Amino acid sequence: MLQILDLYGADTPVLDVETICARLNYPPATTYRYLKELCTSGLLIRSPEGYAPGPRFIEMDLLIREFDPLVSRCRPLLRSLVEQTGLDVLIGQQYGERILTTHQETGPERFELLFGRGRTMDMFRSSTARIVTAYLPTRHLRRLYEKNQEIDYVQRLGREWPAFSAHMQELRRAGYCITKEQINPGIGGISAPIFDDAKRIFGSLTLLGTLERFEAISPEALASLIQPAARAVSRALAQV
Repeated sequence: MLQILDLYGADTPVLDVETICARLNYPPATTYRYLKELCTSGLLIRSPEGYAPGPRFIEMDLLIREFDPLVSRCRPLLRSLVEQTGLDVLIGQQYGERILTTHQETGPERFELLFGRGRTMDMFRSSTARIVTAYLPTRHLRRLYEKNQEIDYVQRLGREWPAFSAHMQELRRAGYCITKEQINPGIGGISAPIFDDAKRIFGSLTLLGTLERFEAISPEALASLIQPAARAVSRALAQV
């Protein structure tokens, strides 16, 4: 039943019964039963065009914003990074083969991010995603590369697996990743990995801002801030 929710996205904000049946190979009777249960729970609502995400998501989003245990533990640290640098701070979490921005602490500058809170990005383009990709297990990393290697910005990281793998190893040795204008024009960022209590890659911590402000701080200084902060977030995650 919950597979129905996976069908929703920016390109599919509303779905009709026929589309759901076709995509999931559900019989109509089963689809209607599932939709009724999802509507009763508030996860979906009926609209003239079909079915759309319901108010339960808004309620859950408020709970996460106000009571997320990781953010609650780390907020003083995140605010300190903002105050020291004037940059924004993001927490990105791996979500399948995507990275989801789960939290953003804003600095004095105001700019709209194409990958702000609640938005997903692929595993290659931004520092937020790329540092996570670098720490994936080799077998998983190779599958991901082979699935996406025809994309131009993936090829720039390595036209063949050995070159791509070497680039990822360089990021692991450095312990951070810097990118500029990968998704948002005029924006640069530096990211370091966050690990869970089993030392598996969980996501990343990112400092980002306009290039004018970002480039006013040396890469070494930014790395000296983001790496220990990411380790502190990893320790906090282990206690959640």
